[in-house]
Amino acid sequence: MLKDERETSRAESETELKITDRRLFTSDGQLREDVEQEEAREEPVAAEEAVRNEETPEQPEFERQPVEEPTGVDFTMLINAMAEPALLFLGEIAHPSSGQPQVDLERARIQIDMLDLLRVKCRGNLTTQEDGLLDRILYQLRMLFVERSNQPKS
Repeated sequence: MLKDERETSRAESETELKITDRRLFTSDGQLREDVEQEEAREEPVAAEEAVRNEETPEQPEFERQPVEEPTGVDFTMLINAMAEPALLFLGEIAHPSSGQPQVDLERARIQIDMLDLLRVKCRGNLTTQEDGLLDRILYQLRMLFVERSNQPKS
């Protein structure tokens, strides 16, 4: 930037700057003369703001309301439906097409992780029974996963 350009930009910024002394007293401790005039001007503005605030209706706070669950299904059924494939992939349930148990640890891990994600996302919105059921099922599935992971490959 050239010297002339710096001086021009400095002069422009100085013209835009407005400084207002808001101190109430002088350096001698005396009430400034112009303070009384400013207060007289500010009182109508404060009164107008109060009127505006009264006119604006207050926003109601967010209130949690229970949502109706669909009839015929509940959260327990969802947990069981998500746990069943994990049991299938851990070899606890026989595969429907072959009738033989099959172990697929990667797919079992994905099912267990999805149940854990459900637990995290639903935190604070479950009943004590639902929360306890989800924790117990996750614990049991994880223990089965560790057991199957430690078995020698055949």
